[in-house]
Amino acid sequence: MSGGLKSGLIFAIVSIVAVIGFSFIPAIGVFCCGPLASMTLGAIAGYIGVRWSGPTAGVGSGALAGGVAGVGALIGSVIFWVIAILIAQSDPALFEEMLRQIEEQQPASGLTSDDIRNLINVMGPLIGFCAGLIHLLFAAGLGALGGWLAVRQRPQPPMMPPAYPTA
Repeated sequence: MSGGLKSGLIFAIVSIVAVIGFSFIPAIGVFCCGPLASMTLGAIAGYIGVRWSGPTAGVGSGALAGGVAGVGALIGSVIFWVIAILIAQSDPALFEEMLRQIEEQQPASGLTSDDIRNLINVMGPLIGFCAGLIHLLFAAGLGALGGWLAVRQRPQPPMMPPAYPTA
C-alpha cells in the first residue's frame, strides 16, 4: 500500500470523528469548524502521504491522501446530518414547531405536514452529502498543497560541477 493511501485512510478515520464532533458546536460548527477540520486534516494527510511515499512521490500522492481523508469527512458530514435530524425529531414539541414554521414560510407550496415530515427524512442525508462534497473538494485540494509542501522540503541532490574541457 502506498504511503499516500495509508495516510489517507488514517486521516479518513480521524476526519469522520472530527467532522461529526466539530459540527455539533453551536452556531459555527457546521459552517466553520467542520470544514476547517476537514481542510486541516486533508493538508496534513497530503503532507504525510508524500513523506511516507518515498523520494520519487509527487503532489499526486498528497492529492490522493487528501482525497481519501475528504471521503472520511463526507461520511462524517452525512452521519452528522442524520443524527441532527434524529435529534430534532426526538423532541415532539420542537419538531412540531419546526413543521409549523416551515408551513408558515411557504404557505403556497401545498405541502401537508406529512409531506414535510417525509421530506425532512430525505433532506438530512442529502444536505450531509452536499456539505460533504464541499469537505471532500477542500480536503483533496489542500492535500495537494500539503503534498507540494512536502516535495519542496526534500533535500535537493548536490549539483554536479560543470565539466570543463581540457585542452
